[in-house]
Amino acid sequence: MASCQSPTAQPRRFLRTPLRWRKQSSLISGLGLLLTALVLRAADATGVRKEAEDPVLPAQLSAAATPENPILHVGIVQRFGRSEQDQVELAAPLGSFLTLEFAQADGSTQRQRLPQVTVGIVNRALASPETVYRLILSSHKSFESAEASANSWESLGIRTEIAQPQEWQVWASRAYTPQQLIQIQQYAQKEGIPQVRLEVQERRERAELSWVHEHFRYHRTRLRVTSDAGYLRVNDRYYAGSITIQPNAYGSYTVVNAVPLETYLRGVVPHEVGPKAPFAAMAAQAILARTYALKNLHRFQIDDYHLCANTHCQVYKGLSGTHPRADEAIRQTSGLVLTYKGELVDAVYSSTNGGISAGFEEVWDGEPRPYLRPQVDIAHQPDQPFDLRQESDFKAFLARREGFNEAGVSRLFRWEFSQSLEELNAQLRAAQEYLGIPLPEWMTIQGLHVLERSVSGRVQALHVDLQTPQGLHSILLRKDQVRLAFPRLYSTLFRVEPLKQSGRLTGYRFIGGGFGHGVGLSQYGAYTLARRGLNAAQILAFYYPGTTLAELGSLSLQLPEVSLAFDSSQAQSWSGYQR
Repeated sequence: MASCQSPTAQPRRFLRTPLRWRKQSSLISGLGLLLTALVLRAADATGVRKEAEDPVLPAQLSAAATPENPILHVGIVQRFGRSEQDQVELAAPLGSFLTLEFAQADGSTQRQRLPQVTVGIVNRALASPETVYRLILSSHKSFESAEASANSWESLGIRTEIAQPQEWQVWASRAYTPQQLIQIQQYAQKEGIPQVRLEVQERRERAELSWVHEHFRYHRTRLRVTSDAGYLRVNDRYYAGSITIQPNAYGSYTVVNAVPLETYLRGVVPHEVGPKAPFAAMAAQAILARTYALKNLHRFQIDDYHLCANTHCQVYKGLSGTHPRADEAIRQTSGLVLTYKGELVDAVYSSTNGGISAGFEEVWDGEPRPYLRPQVDIAHQPDQPFDLRQESDFKAFLARREGFNEAGVSRLFRWEFSQSLEELNAQLRAAQEYLGIPLPEWMTIQGLHVLERSVSGRVQALHVDLQTPQGLHSILLRKDQVRLAFPRLYSTLFRVEPLKQSGRLTGYRFIGGGFGHGVGLSQYGAYTLARRGLNAAQILAFYYPGTTLAELGSLSLQLPEVSLAFDSSQAQSWSGYQR
């Protein structure tokens, strides 16, 4: 097993070129990824190797599902049907047909064949009202903090579910009776846990899927759609595999794409790191995206799918916008994942860390990860000593703009903007339902003050004074609660300065750096490292010290059985999709 810290010590498949590629080119042989990237870059520069405008899908990216290429279920449209005006259009490629499958009243499956269909929503009255009880134990900006909260409640013997009706929430299990939920709420009140609240909703109607076929309108609560071609269009994007529109936990629906892992990566890598990224950075992104997906298959368990398609998971756009260089990075790293002591790592990453990466525990609740620790993002100097807990030291750090891997590459390496009290008040009011902090009636923010920073300078506690009819009321926002309350902030790596007119507070100026949580790999920092000659393994070693590259097949992973339930006959036709 090759270590990321010593990429040349023990050659792995990632560091040599597969046989079928060697047959295609005498230039690329059993060299490391760095040499491969240099060859590809040089060939592009000289015009010897031209990227085809419509590349054929590589064979192993269209292979049937296997334990090393499991099926992922990705929610590409979440909360579909919250409005009766919602619609989703599905279409087969020219000359092909869709197959719609749905259940009949007798339990049998009905199938329909048609070139395209528009599925809408109809709210139909229930025979009798339905009462829904939800005990919300906590609310969070991120899944990571929600998971830590859920684990804490589970340790008390209370079963939980992690939900995302809008922001992330931890619910007491819906299997509890209303009486049991009230008992749990009373226990929380007794223990002084203020954020627990019971929501009771009476539903008099149910949203149902609706479409027309042969002049007849159908209504169902679940619909599966496949295409003869093995891929289909959903609104304005193409997706490989199948589509299922299925109910979720919030009274609406999720449009779910079932797609093999390696094909899923084609819709992630070019959109996460950018199609013009240096090849080594793109290969590092492919390994991280693969690792992240497999590590997070439980993320949407409450709604019966694995991952979302936005920045709460990884940006995924199906087969639209795929890129031959990204495809090649995925192919060369096929089956490789990042591990720590034989387990998949939390392969989190962000756009820009502002010159210093954050430790896992500085951004989210939960135990520290030894491989996700604060370090300066300067090539060859990650162990440079620093401590940014003091405001003066942090201010001096933000004033530095040269020498960092992201400097001159990311436009959000450093940033500054001002907001009025009216704007800040509006953000806080919109978010207070999800903060999990009981707030009295209040008129305006009267003060913002950073109370605590981490070693990497991230805000750990933001003190907020609110003007109420009874006087000042103070609340404390911790870690990612800060960005939940004030989503205009690009990161928690910032300081604040009050803005005043004639001695009256009118707003605040925010001066900071970075975009995103700042934990793990910096995508823009990886650009610089790749341009300085580091290969993908070395880039990963820089951002995840102590980790190891491993073949997926060498690990003992418990993957959901549903992830292997895929019709392999469809996969063979994906090679016909050009781009």
